[in-house]
Amino acid sequence: MAECLAFVSQKMSRVRWQPVTSSLQKPDTFVSGSYDDTVNNISVWGVGHMTRTSNQQADNYMDDIESSQPKKLLECQTKGSVAGMEYVDQKSVAVGLSSGTVSLFKYNVEMQSLAMQQMWPTLHSLSGVTDVAAKNPDLASVGEDGTINMMRVDCKQPLRCMVGVDSSPITSVHMVTSTEVCTTNMAGQLRMYDARSPSDSPSRIMISSETLVGLCSVDHHPTQGHILATGGADGCVVLFDARKECTPVSKLQIHEQDVWELRFHKTSPEHLFTCSQDGTVRRLDTTFDTKTLSSELSGTSPIEVSELLPECGTSINSLDPSGNLLLCSSDAEAIYIIDNAV
Repeated sequence: MAECLAFVSQKMSRVRWQPVTSSLQKPDTFVSGSYDDTVNNISVWGVGHMTRTSNQQADNYMDDIESSQPKKLLECQTKGSVAGMEYVDQKSVAVGLSSGTVSLFKYNVEMQSLAMQQMWPTLHSLSGVTDVAAKNPDLASVGEDGTINMMRVDCKQPLRCMVGVDSSPITSVHMVTSTEVCTTNMAGQLRMYDARSPSDSPSRIMISSETLVGLCSVDHHPTQGHILATGGADGCVVLFDARKECTPVSKLQIHEQDVWELRFHKTSPEHLFTCSQDGTVRRLDTTFDTKTLSSELSGTSPIEVSELLPECGTSINSLDPSGNLLLCSSDAEAIYIIDNAV
């Protein structure tokens, strides 16, 4: 397993690979968002062969991740810290800011352009946006104010504002479908909302534990949409079956501190990646079917856990797998690219 380390002079709260058009394509572009700085930015980076021009041949470039450092291609300032970031399509990125604003940025590396295309100002009060989710052309944002906003990329006004639907600060959001949204909160709840319903009440509330330990992150299985994974403030990964259970089907102590992000591999969904405040990155390997998860909860069939990045001394805030590469960012103002992560 090879690792590429780049120091970027800012703490990065989010990193995301540009979506690839084929499972055989190697990711070569990613975006990052900074936080907790005097001036914060979103940046577009190229890795290895990404930096070639259209009239140059691919064999002039080093495709080996070990021999290439990420190169910053484009940069744009943001009005506040980046708290959430997701690709909408291959060149458009939705960004949630601590100012409460959600912005849509579009970039073109060949034209050397990175600009804001759309903005939904001050959607959230208190500490602003805590996370955003995207399923083209739909977007969702959440905040500590307990509000959920639904937007569409071609509409200047939000399609729906679900104000104060959660009495607890909302920590993360994920769009399972274009009409179904799930959120996590500081009370340890995983909530499901149906955008088609006239009611703002959640269609489902699932509870991670009786001790009300906060949940920090959520993702759903790419091929089994009823399987939802959440990361807790106690270092646990909690798995739910949205079809029938209101309590976890599996709860695993994976880290020592908050699980800031967890993401299923899109094309190899038997792998679930996690990163934590404890400075480590780990991979969980299992079939993630309900029967297996139930036996894992009873301790009879443990999930295999692999250490991908040993403790580095500072929080790992974000990660994103694509192909055989894993992208991570840390509070040490560093970006890691781990090869052969699957």
